[in-house]
Amino acid sequence: MLPRNQSEDSTQRGPRWLHLLALPILLLASFAFAADEDDDDPPAAAAQVNNRFFIPEEHFDQWIFQGSNNAAAGKARIESSVKIKLAELRRVCNLTEAQSKKLSLAARGDMQQFFEEVEVVRKKFLKVRNDQNAFNQIWQEINPLQQKQQRGLFGDSSFFAKTVRNTLTREQQEKYQVVLDDRRRFRYQAAAEVALHNLSNTLGLRHEQHETIFKLLIEETQPPLTFGQYDQYYVYYSLAKLPDTKLKPLMDERQWKLLQPHLQQGRAMVANLMQQGMIEPPKGRILKSVRTILPDVENHSAAP
Repeated sequence: MLPRNQSEDSTQRGPRWLHLLALPILLLASFAFAADEDDDDPPAAAAQVNNRFFIPEEHFDQWIFQGSNNAAAGKARIESSVKIKLAELRRVCNLTEAQSKKLSLAARGDMQQFFEEVEVVRKKFLKVRNDQNAFNQIWQEINPLQQKQQRGLFGDSSFFAKTVRNTLTREQQEKYQVVLDDRRRFRYQAAAEVALHNLSNTLGLRHEQHETIFKLLIEETQPPLTFGQYDQYYVYYSLAKLPDTKLKPLMDERQWKLLQPHLQQGRAMVANLMQQGMIEPPKGRILKSVRTILPDVENHSAAP
């Protein structure tokens, strides 16, 4: 889904649906006991049954398989994307029958593992869907599945990715990498165009300004490692990484001032972008509770 245009004020606050990820209980409680008056909020995710907190099962599937109304539709969409991916590999790499069979088995293995993980969490969800306090705990298991489905099931640690590395020849891998890189660049350009269009409405950018900033962004920054619902905020993050000496001269003082909240938002999204797999985490350990990065050191017994 392409990011929606937002006013300057709403951009500073961040998207309303992000609160569902960070504070599921607060929102779910409000969904259960009050009518939603804001059309920008997600659809109601809880209902009041016998004066108790309650979440219908269909909302579990909508959380996991975002963009699908139910589990069957979500699974069908994943299976369809896998078929397209395998067909592309066969075409680009001219796979042998043995290679095609290995990759198909690996892809089915990843899908089966994910669907089994979903069902395990579903059983836990059904036990606590009318317990508001217990639901806060089960959300910690729902959220990673949601993110995995959004990023795609074939990350570097997946059976499929390992099989690709072990099955394709070097020449085949190089051909396939060219296709992946071209696709990432094309999608990044599309995301940048949308984000800059939204910024143009706020900053009042002229066409030549839009084009110049777009060119700078594409030439000076890299596409994300993966794509998803945070694409617009990745563009803000990329803009914030550009030196002021290159970006500021492209706009007047009023536009530069109006741009600052968006740049700050991009800087503030680093933890979310890392969590979504869009950028590499820095070397070191991340304490999620305080978002503090501790460098890895060999000698942990150094005197204070």
